[in-house]
Formats: sequence, structure tokens, C-alpha cells
Amino acid sequence: MKKIHKIGIAIGALLILAFAYLNHRYEVVALHPFFGSDDADVKVMTWNVHCPEGTDSIRQKELAEVILKEDADIVLLNEIHQDSCLVLDSMLRTKYAYTEEYQSHQECGDIFYAKREMSNSGHPILREIWESHYAKEGEHYPDTLNGKSIQAIKATITVGRDSVMILGCHWASNRGEEKAKAINAEDPMNMDSLYVRYQRAQISRSFQSRWTAELIKDSKHPVIIMGDMNDFSYSEPLKALTDIGLKDAWWEGGTGYGCTFHSRWMRLRIDHIFHSERLKLTDVRVIDTGNLSDHHPLTASFKIAKQ
Repeated sequence: MKKIHKIGIAIGALLILAFAYLNHRYEVVALHPFFGSDDADVKVMTWNVHCPEGTDSIRQKELAEVILKEDADIVLLNEIHQDSCLVLDSMLRTKYAYTEEYQSHQECGDIFYAKREMSNSGHPILREIWESHYAKEGEHYPDTLNGKSIQAIKATITVGRDSVMILGCHWASNRGEEKAKAINAEDPMNMDSLYVRYQRAQISRSFQSRWTAELIKDSKHPVIIMGDMNDFSYSEPLKALTDIGLKDAWWEGGTGYGCTFHSRWMRLRIDHIFHSERLKLTDVRVIDTGNLSDHHPLTASFKIAKQ
């Protein structure tokens, strides 16, 4: 019996070590239960609110109440139809005087709401960055993007005596193109269909992340990149950001898995906030908002390290 008991302990220890290694390798479950403080120079929030045209006013009011309560300095909202979300917009403008928006999809777009005035704001077009660097060397624009000129929102805000460059993005969705959807039209949640769509969309996201990194790598200011990136920690697209020295806020200071997307049986962490070394993370949270959207909002607070 003693021998069996020792074997059981050894197997248990090996399983714990294997879990610890894989968890660290792929950054799955963050383990910082005592992390977090109120000391911050800037707080940001990203939320895919899933507000297509015709979103009802009651839901818009509830979304606005969550955002106003969190009181972030700058908020990125993905999937918002600016022309029909007038209740949401009017409520947010009572606290957020500055906005920067673009129409990233046919039905909806993305928008910054900021308390502070934004400078150098605009919409960098990743295709133009690619064309200016590598197009002449024979590298092809991904056919999975179907000729789209994928954009992002860029802005710089003043924080004390420094400035922070903030980039809002919404990378290619795993919903996929019609060809991929047709693989199993009756059950779009089927694993085979999901895998094919994920593989195709990741080609697009890898391109987007690579040129997002190219856009910000020489910034003279500390940088925050946030948004619905539609991919997992340690995936190829997200590695393009960590490879230039950016940190994943949730893995650095979160507790638990940190699910941001929920739909039927799926629970995924695909919304992210990345930041540069000069920003010291002081708090990061996923806010459970029930079924207000198919995503939960993610917030992070930072202190700016002195030069």
C-alpha cells in the first residue's frame, strides 16, 4: 500500500508541475489574488458592446450606466452603430467631452470616448503602412482580408507632464467568410467549422498585429493597445505585441481566467489591454455585466514611470 501511495503522490506532483508549466507557457490562468490598488495616473476601458443598428434605448442606457460607473479616462467601444446609439452617446458625453470614431464594418464601427483632449488622433490604415514598407518586396496582402484597408483608432492624451499613446483596435472576427461558414451551416458552433474559421481569421489577425506593432514600436511615448483582438494569449498575433516589449495587463495582474466573451458554451478571453514598460500596472479587472453584451468590459489602471 505504501508503494501505491508514493506512486499516487508522484503522479499528482507531476500533474501539478505539468499544469503549472503549461499555464505559464500559454498564459491561461493569471494568479495575482492580492494585486490591485487605487493609485493610478490613467485608467482605460475596452468593451465590445455589440450595438448594431436599431439597438433599443433601454439597453443603451444600461450600457452607459456601467461605463459611467467605471469612470475610466478613455473608453474604447467596439461594434457600436453611431447613428442609432444616440441614447448611449448622449449619456456618455455628460462625462466624456472628446470622441474619435471610425466605421470599421458595414453595420457598426468603433469609438473612443475620452475625458481629456486627444491630440494626434486619427485612423492609421494598416494596408498603407504595409504598402510603404514591404509591398515592393513581393509580400502579398492577405486574401482573407478581401482587399479591406483595416483601420485602428490612434490618439495621444496628456497625463501630468507626460503623454500616453493609445491605440484602439478590433481585429478580424472568427465568424469567418461565407465559404468557411458553409462548412457546417446548420450548426455554426460545430468544432470543425469553428476551427476552420479560426485558422482563416488568424491569417488576417497576424497581418493586423504585425503592422500594429510596426505602427507603435518607435513611439516616444508610453503606449496602450486595447480592443477586441479575437484571439488568445500566446497566439501568433498577440506574440507580435509581446515581441516588441508590450505586456499583457491581465496576465501581469489579473486573477483567474478572465473570460471576456461568452456565447452558448464558449467562455473565451479575447479582449485585451497591452502596455509598454514605462506604464506600471496598478489594477486590472473584467467586469461581469451579465447578458448586456456577448462581451464583458475590461479595465486597467496605470502609473507612469518617470524617465
